[in-house]
Amino acid sequence: MMLSRRQRRLSEMRSSAALALTVACAFQTFAAEGFRWRIDEVGEISRPGIDGSANLSAVAWVSNSTYVAVTDWNSVIWELNLPYNPETGRIRSCEMKRICSPELTVDVEGLAVDPIDGSVWLADERAGTIRQHNLRTGKARSGIVDIPKSLKGFRRDSGFESLSIAKDGLSMWTCTEEALKSDGPRATRKDGTDIRLSRFRRASAEKAWRMDGQWVYHTDSIAGYPWYNSKKRDISRSGISELCVLDDGTVLVLEREFSVVLFPRLRCRIYETDMYSAKNVIGSKNLSGLKDSEKVKKKLLYETVGFSMYEGMCVGPRLLDGSRMLVLVSDADKKSFKTVLSLRLSRICEAN
Repeated sequence: MMLSRRQRRLSEMRSSAALALTVACAFQTFAAEGFRWRIDEVGEISRPGIDGSANLSAVAWVSNSTYVAVTDWNSVIWELNLPYNPETGRIRSCEMKRICSPELTVDVEGLAVDPIDGSVWLADERAGTIRQHNLRTGKARSGIVDIPKSLKGFRRDSGFESLSIAKDGLSMWTCTEEALKSDGPRATRKDGTDIRLSRFRRASAEKAWRMDGQWVYHTDSIAGYPWYNSKKRDISRSGISELCVLDDGTVLVLEREFSVVLFPRLRCRIYETDMYSAKNVIGSKNLSGLKDSEKVKKKLLYETVGFSMYEGMCVGPRLLDGSRMLVLVSDADKKSFKTVLSLRLSRICEAN
C-alpha cells in the first residue's frame, strides 16, 4: 500500500518518538528525585543449623519461595525454601540445601542472579573480582567484570561487599564495605565513611559490563563504644553490607554496625537513596573537594538492634496488596544468631 507524504511524515515522527523513548529508558540513571518507599517489619525466624551454612553473606530471590544464598568463609551456594503467607509476607519455615561450591572464589560477599540467563554473578571481597558462574554446578563461565583501577584501592577485608542486578538485567550495582584508601578514613565515632556506589551497564547479555557511574554515599558514624577482641584490638565497625536495586531504579542500602552499648550489639539500618542531584565521580582518583551537597541523599526506612548481623538483602515476591517482600539473612558467626528477617516494602504515592 502506497503512503501519502503526510502519512510517511507521521510514521517517521512516531518512529523517532519511539526511538527517543527507548533511548531514554535504556539510559535512565535511577529513580526520579525524592523518596517514595516505606518498610514495615513482618518477623524473623531461625535458620536450620546445617554444617557449613552459618555465615551467609548474600541472598537473591529466584522465584516463588525459592532463594539462593552464599556463605563467605567456605564459598558455598545454598538453596533456601522460604514458604510465606501471601497476605502478610510472614515466612512460615526455612529449609536449606547445598547446591555447589563455585570455582575461583575465596571470600564471596555479593551474589546476584542474572534475570536474562539464570546464571549467578559473585563478588569476591578478597580477590576483588566479579565473575559469572553456573548456578547449579558452580563452574566459572566466560563472564568477568572489568574492574577499573579507581575501584581497586580497597582496604584489606573491606573490598566488594554487595551485588545487585536490575530486573532488566542491564545494570549492576556494587560497592565496597568502607571507603577506598584514596577516598578517606574508615568510619569512627565522630564521622562515617565515604563509599562509592558503582554502577555497571551492558547493552545485552552477550555484551561486557562497563562501569558508567559512581556516586558517593556517606555512612553513619559508629554510635556505640569500642568493641575489643581477645587481643585488645578495637573491632567496632560501620559500613555497607548490601545494596538492593528496586524495579524503579531506587537503590536501597543496608548499613551494618557492631559496637558496644552496655553490651556488644549489632545495629542494622536500611536507607533509601536519592542520587538525582549527586555528582557522578567516575574517573576521580580521590574525593578531595567533594561537597556534602554532591553526595547521595538518604532516608532511614528501617532499623534493628540486637544479635542478628544481617549481611544479605534482596527483594522477594509480590504480596496480594501489591507490596513486595524484602528478605534479609544474617552472617551468623560466633557473635550473632542464624536468622531470616521478613519485611514488607511498599510504595508511597508521592515523593517527599
